[in-house]
Amino acid sequence: MTGPAALPSPRDAGSVSVMIAVLVPALLLVLALVVDGSARLRAIARADALAAEAARAANTAVDTRGPTVGIDTATAARTAADYLAGTGHPGQITITSTRTVRVTVTVTEPTPIGLLGASAQATGTAVADLGVGTRTGNLP
Repeated sequence: MTGPAALPSPRDAGSVSVMIAVLVPALLLVLALVVDGSARLRAIARADALAAEAARAANTAVDTRGPTVGIDTATAARTAADYLAGTGHPGQITITSTRTVRVTVTVTEPTPIGLLGASAQATGTAVADLGVGTRTGNLP
């Protein structure tokens, strides 16, 4: 083969450039969605963990002065509120019975890229039940 047969035809010139021009922005968009989506998942996990820890902290306020063992509701609510105040996240503490505490926490995390918004907000809820004794059933 000599001369002109070895050169690419003019029709094919620049076809890779068009493909790159389409794929690179699409890949960058997918990467931005993954990074911002992971910030949302981190906010969800943090909200759930904070709610669970605050509910557990509230259940440490055990009242053994009465005929049955339960939680001291005022101390439990204060303990959970203090825990949430220490983390810097707002929450709601509900004493649903003498042995059950429900905590709801809202967490706002900044998103690194901001494609889905400047921040990701998540709400986590946890319920902690006070267990007394070594068996289930009619415990004192």
